[in-house]
Amino acid sequence: MRPTSGVVAGARARRSCCRAARGAVNFAGRPLAYVHISEFMSMRSAFLTGIAATVAAAGCDAARRTTVAHGEESSIIILAADSLWAEVGDSVLATLEPRVFTVRDEKMFEATYVSPLSEDWLKLRGFRQVLAIGRAGDGWVSPALERVAPPAALPGLVEAPDVWARSQTVTVLLLPDDGTADALYPLLPVLGERLDARYRAYVRNRMFMSDANTELRDTLRSQAGFSIVLPRIYGGDVMDSLYVFRNRAELGSELIRTILVTWREGAITLDAESVLGWRDAITPRVYEAQVTERERLEVQPLEGRGAGALQVQGIWRGADPAFPSAGPFLDRVIPCPAQARTYFLEAWLYAPGRPKYEYMIQMETLLDSFECGPFGG
Repeated sequence: MRPTSGVVAGARARRSCCRAARGAVNFAGRPLAYVHISEFMSMRSAFLTGIAATVAAAGCDAARRTTVAHGEESSIIILAADSLWAEVGDSVLATLEPRVFTVRDEKMFEATYVSPLSEDWLKLRGFRQVLAIGRAGDGWVSPALERVAPPAALPGLVEAPDVWARSQTVTVLLLPDDGTADALYPLLPVLGERLDARYRAYVRNRMFMSDANTELRDTLRSQAGFSIVLPRIYGGDVMDSLYVFRNRAELGSELIRTILVTWREGAITLDAESVLGWRDAITPRVYEAQVTERERLEVQPLEGRGAGALQVQGIWRGADPAFPSAGPFLDRVIPCPAQARTYFLEAWLYAPGRPKYEYMIQMETLLDSFECGPFGG
C-alpha cells in the first residue's frame, strides 16, 4: 500500500529539516570537528547560528523518538563542550567508572565522551543512558530541558526521559550561564549515587521479570525455618539440610547462578577462614571440582544482621586445568539465636566472557532477602 501524498510530504519535510540542521554546523563544507581552532574563534558567530539551527530542528528530534534507545544500561554517553571536558573529564570519569571486585577490578559503568561538534553524536545520543553537561542554551542540553523542569538552583541535576529515543534517560548537569568548571565538582558525588541507584533498580526489576516466587518463600518458612525470595526461574533441590537453588541459561554463552542455604546447630561466631572451611566442605556436593582461592578476599560484617554476621567475597576456580573456569562467590554466615542455628548462605556465579557487576548486584539482592525464624502467624 503506497503512502498518501501528505505522508510523503511530511517525511520529505522532516528529512529536509534534518539536513538543514546538520548543514548549519558546517563551515566551507567541513564539519566543525575538523575546523582549526584559529578558524573556529573567528567563526564564533556562525557557530552560534549553527547551534540555534540545531535546536530549532526539534521536529526532527521528535521523529527520532520513535526509535528505541540502544546500548547497554551500563554504557553512558557523555556530551560536553570540548573546552569544559578538558577541565573536568578526569573527575567525571572517576565518578562514573569506579572499580568493583568481581574476579578482577571491573568498571561499574563504561563511559564514552563524544564532542557535540562531532558527527558521531547524532548517532550516539540515541543510547539508553546519556549524560549532558553544559548550560541551558547548549544544543545538547536544551532538548532535555524541554521535557522536564529545570533545577531550582544552579548548578543542578535533572533527569529527562525519551529525549532522543524511547526508553532513554538523559541526565543533565546544568551549569549557570556564567559558571566555570568549578561549579560542576560539588555535583559529582550526587551524580554517582543517582546513576548507581538507578542501575541497581534496573537490575532488580530485570531479575524479577519472571516474578518473585512467594510460594517458595512461604513453603521454606513453614518447612525449613527460613525464607528467601527468588525469581520463579530458579529451580530447587534439597539434600538433607542443604538447599540448592539454580538458574541456568544459555544466552550466547553459558550463564549459571546458584544460591545455597544450610545451617549448623547453635548460634556461633566464625572468622573468614572458618567460613571458607565451611564452604570447602559443602562445594563437592554441589559443584564440579573447584578450588576456593584465598589470595584476595573482601571481608566485612553484615549490618543489621546481629552480632557475628559476616560476609566473605572471593573467587572460585575450576580444579581441572584442561577446562579452565572461574567466577565470584559471595558467602554469608548469619547466627540466629532464636532458632539456635547459624546459617551459611552462598551466591555463586559462572558467567564466562561477561561483565559481572550486574550479576553481583543480583547476588547481593537475593541474599539480602534471607530471613530466619521463628515466624509469627
